[in-house]
Amino acid sequence: MNESPMNERYCPDCDVQMEKTNVTAEGVGDLYVETERDGGVLDRLGVGNQTPLQAFLCPECGLTQLCAELSE
Repeated sequence: MNESPMNERYCPDCDVQMEKTNVTAEGVGDLYVETERDGGVLDRLGVGNQTPLQAFLCPECGLTQLCAELSE
């Protein structure tokens, strides 16, 4: 499996570089992953942290991946 920076993804099926693309849900707004905050008042209140997604498309087979850069 290829290890690459967030902006360079390779298709797991075709092993070709995937192209950055946009995935939209018309009228809904931006797509994001909601993650919990560690500690602090926001965590106690149950407020989540929204992490934007990046979408990548394989030009060979059409596989689309949604990726979120999450902190460890």
